[in-house]
Amino acid sequence: MTKRVILLEEGTAEMKGLMGSIGADLAELKHAGWSVPAGFVVTTECCREFCTRLGHLSCEGEEEVVNAIRHLEQQTGKFFGHSENPLLLAIRTDQDGASATATQSLLNVGLNDVTVEGLARQTGDRLHALQHYLEYLMEYGQLVYGMSSEFFTGVTSHVKGRDEAGLELAIREFKYIIAAKERNPFPQDVQIQLKEVVRAVYHSQRVKASRSQDEMVRNSNYISLEQGAPVLIQTMMHGTCGDSSGNGTIYTRNPLTGERKITGQYVSIGDSHYNDHGLDSLQFDKPELYARLLEISSQLERRKGEIQEISYVIESGELYVVQTQPARLSPTATLRSTVDFVHEGLINKEDALLRIQPWHITEVLKHKTDSNRDVEAGSLPTLLPELQLLLAWADEVKELTVLANADRPQDAMTARILGAEGIGVCRTENMLLSPARLPFVQKMILADSESERRRGLERLLPMQQFDFEQIFEAMDGHPVTIRLLDSPLHELLPDLEVLEKRREWLQAEEWQEHADHQIELEELERVIRRVSELHEHNPTLGQQVCRLSKVFPEIIDMQLEAIFRAAVKGIREGWWVRPEIMIPQIGHVHELQVMRDLVDHVADQVLGEEKRHCLYRVGAMIEAPRAALTATHIARQADFFTFGTDELTEKTFGYSRQEAEERFLQLDTDSRRVTNNPFHVLDVEGVGQLVEMAVVQGRIRKPHLKTGICGENVVDLESLAFCHRIGLDYVSCLPEQIPYARIAAAQAAIKGQREGAHTQNSDISTIA
Repeated sequence: MTKRVILLEEGTAEMKGLMGSIGADLAELKHAGWSVPAGFVVTTECCREFCTRLGHLSCEGEEEVVNAIRHLEQQTGKFFGHSENPLLLAIRTDQDGASATATQSLLNVGLNDVTVEGLARQTGDRLHALQHYLEYLMEYGQLVYGMSSEFFTGVTSHVKGRDEAGLELAIREFKYIIAAKERNPFPQDVQIQLKEVVRAVYHSQRVKASRSQDEMVRNSNYISLEQGAPVLIQTMMHGTCGDSSGNGTIYTRNPLTGERKITGQYVSIGDSHYNDHGLDSLQFDKPELYARLLEISSQLERRKGEIQEISYVIESGELYVVQTQPARLSPTATLRSTVDFVHEGLINKEDALLRIQPWHITEVLKHKTDSNRDVEAGSLPTLLPELQLLLAWADEVKELTVLANADRPQDAMTARILGAEGIGVCRTENMLLSPARLPFVQKMILADSESERRRGLERLLPMQQFDFEQIFEAMDGHPVTIRLLDSPLHELLPDLEVLEKRREWLQAEEWQEHADHQIELEELERVIRRVSELHEHNPTLGQQVCRLSKVFPEIIDMQLEAIFRAAVKGIREGWWVRPEIMIPQIGHVHELQVMRDLVDHVADQVLGEEKRHCLYRVGAMIEAPRAALTATHIARQADFFTFGTDELTEKTFGYSRQEAEERFLQLDTDSRRVTNNPFHVLDVEGVGQLVEMAVVQGRIRKPHLKTGICGENVVDLESLAFCHRIGLDYVSCLPEQIPYARIAAAQAAIKGQREGAHTQNSDISTIA
């Protein structure tokens, strides 16, 4: 039999899947002896009937809801829609408050022109009752009818003071606005209100989830569009009966700092202005109730191992827990409380690591950096002790090595501070294309003779060597993977259109007979001619690296010489130098073989006797599908594989990244054709299969072949879990991504172990 409605006293902590987390928690509190407002949960199955059948429940569903309302009436002695003693309801989605979508709720359901007077008699405060009715009308219009708050703000701005006449006028205006907008009056029938609110609350969470695709990618705790979440219905308690009454919200620890002390608000009914007097006044005026709050705070933390947000009501001296849920925390509070909970024995290290999200670390680092703007260039503020400890725990668990993408010595130093275990890719084109060096590069490429080109390279050689020396020093003892020039030829050349405009301007000048003018024009003509000769129709698939080396072999010679000269100096300075030279854009094993022979030749010439101290490696960057498909052959000449997932994604999908993101990938975020941007999250089904195939085939040839990934789309838990699962050795990311990459690598290892254990246990039980 399908269970559509579950009373809180019928529920248990184990029924979260059916009741939702908040409902199950309240049921647990009720069984533990705490006072909880009477209520029930409308299951997802029953809620779905509100959103279908044009809002009409099946006979069985409607009967169960009616019976549940009657049960609340029996428990409270109040009656839904009654003029003298009305029962009012709080209706909210039973969705975890820490999830991607906020809890939707509507209070005081059942208020109308008649029951508002009954509420006034119950509380002895008609002004208070009218204020609740006004707020209910506005929130009803927003949630049920989707009306903007702007429809109501103009009216409330005209309400002078807190007098009954002004509130009555505003209530009439609100009802008129709703009727004019919806062509139907605000329903005075409380049963219609109930159905409309349940449907609106349930529907709102599904709509909000469907509009949060990017947030879904970043956070796995989102509402399934198909499943939704249950709806919790409770009796309203205003904390307005008797002098010893009030209400408030507490946090079991400080949600901003994580400090181990309850914080929150308390509003006493004795205050006519309903001001927050804070918990100090509660502690002073009602010490026994404050002690009860401390007790439940401690109990909930011990059970949940999380900071809790607790809404409570004090009515006639009795404390009621209205709702409890995980608190929304600042990143600092998350890190601090998570570590504290481990030290207090409430959770273990693995569970602590699984709680950390990318934005926790990003925000903490950003805040620390923003508050230390006067630090020297290249240095970073000290990490929070809690973050340092979490990272140490992560390093104990993770199996993937985390390397950095670093193109400058400053980046390398930052990466080491943040825990990088080496450099996974140093993109030398970014060194050469800096504003200070690009003119020398262009002059060298545009030279008419080899001798002129070599003179230009002689200027660049010490610059490159100095960069490598500093990077080797920063990474002393750790591998430094240096990718040889991987820039399309057109990026190294001056802009042809700019050159032609300059020529037109020079030709139009009246004093062009001047000698200096004529010399400049002749040189410009030569440069234009040379650029035109080197022009490529499809530059992104043209002369790069191994292919560029055939046209300009001197460039690669210079880079290799700079690498090994820097290695010699580093060795003599006492550093442990570990250069790993990466050849990008490999499409055929013969291309790698030629480049490897060149590397070995230059190494022999430059290293000399120091070669025995410089155990360099030569590897291939797998960026073309053919390279992945022929990995068995390429592995013959490679010491390692690095998968350049940005390029591999472009070539696998047939996308130009820039145009795809500008033209159609953004549109796909609201459709089901492409779930994630493959340049942000690794495409496991397509690109991932090429990577896995290449790893398997490469290790058939070389069982201990080192493999890893560098790309913007790898620092994502799903992507890192895939890298862990297929047995990659490392991932390489931006320096600022390193702390989370270390955490995510540990999360991948923990989840892998637990899934493996679960599968093993399932197999054992099945066999038994």
